[in-house]
Amino acid sequence: MSGARARFAIAAVAVLALVGSLAGMSLLLARDALPGDALYGVKRTAEAASLGLTFGAEPKALKHLEFASARVSEIETLARRYPGRDSAPVGGYLTALTDFDNDAAAGSRQLIALATRADGRQLDALHAWARQQSARLTDVTSRLPAAARNRETATHGLLDKISTRAAALFARMDCYQITSGSFDDVGALPAAGVCEKATGTAPDPNAPKPSGVPGASAVQPTVPPRGTDPPTPGLPTPALPPLPPVARTVPLPQPGIPQPGTPQSGAPQPPAGLPTVVLPLPLPTVELPPLLPGLPGVRIGE
Repeated sequence: MSGARARFAIAAVAVLALVGSLAGMSLLLARDALPGDALYGVKRTAEAASLGLTFGAEPKALKHLEFASARVSEIETLARRYPGRDSAPVGGYLTALTDFDNDAAAGSRQLIALATRADGRQLDALHAWARQQSARLTDVTSRLPAAARNRETATHGLLDKISTRAAALFARMDCYQITSGSFDDVGALPAAGVCEKATGTAPDPNAPKPSGVPGASAVQPTVPPRGTDPPTPGLPTPALPPLPPVARTVPLPQPGIPQPGTPQSGAPQPPAGLPTVVLPLPLPTVELPPLLPGLPGVRIGE
């Protein structure tokens, strides 16, 4: 009984190894499969599995665009392999164009959703990608069968729609309202109203820059006079009341001693009309302590 179980386990391992090797070989051969080939379905299944193992909204969107670019490469290979239009596989072209439209629209929707919630850098890349793929398809249009050329016209229209949408949304990235709130097969629609600038947008490049930054305008700071404290930033400077006039001290005249400014005989007299200062009399008495011990004090004013 144990021998039968061992043989069964060995057989199961061999089957799994055979299946794994066949799957790996199929994936390896399917890498170059074209639409219409037997392994093309395996190739698309592997791409779907790769997309499921990709994490993040932007990596998933870029994966869709990568698959769409691969469809254009397959169309170019079909055009080289079948130069005659009558012998070209029309079904293969139609399959590639249909898969291209699906992946291009899915990648466009996801990138537009990300860009309109951020700085919009994905919109420029999406616009450039759509223009590039449109140019690649234009190069092979003349070598396609009539039915494939008619179908390719719709694909060109989709690419023009994606590039125009990305450019229109990128032009409104500084507006308060970027999208209209409506969506279609390639993503959000741009708002149709007047572009009102949103707060916090980039400053005017012509505005003077703050000092200390390269390229700033030369603005000299205001230096307060020496001996004064600079005002505290953000606080109002109080208005000081005017100072009272300074009183002039006039020396008292002493009898018999000429005072400075007293007119002498023969000297020119000052012009008339000058104000006269009247001092109150008698003067107050001032007592000074004795200069030496035993001497009386000094009294002034009596």
